[in-house]
Amino acid sequence: MAQHSMSDQITIIADKADNAAGAIAPVVGGGELLGMGVSMAVVIATILVLGWFYSRSRLAGSGASDLINVVATRALGPKERLIIVEIADHQLLLGLTSTSVQTLHVFDTPVVTVTEAAVRPGFAERLKAAVKEIRQ
Repeated sequence: MAQHSMSDQITIIADKADNAAGAIAPVVGGGELLGMGVSMAVVIATILVLGWFYSRSRLAGSGASDLINVVATRALGPKERLIIVEIADHQLLLGLTSTSVQTLHVFDTPVVTVTEAAVRPGFAERLKAAVKEIRQ
């Protein structure tokens, strides 16, 4: 084995470090960054456009009309609920599960009016009232 001087050893180590640094971290040019940015913008624009089309298709398919109104709803469990639906001056009590919808009862006269159902405070109103009571 040949003996190297201290300066030769430092030069060899520096050359190895330069070669290792060049192999690990290649230089990225401005053109590559621009291409990546344009690609990312195209992907984001595509997601936004598809979301807009999806929301438009849901609105068109829902047939927003006043023929069917959900008057009241009550969750019975994570996937079960009761709802009262008003259709043509009749109210129906429906039982909903994750796999079926069943008519439980048909009311000839309205049991609950839409205005009564709307008067009940929702979570936001109850939270505001609770915060107001705490502050007093």
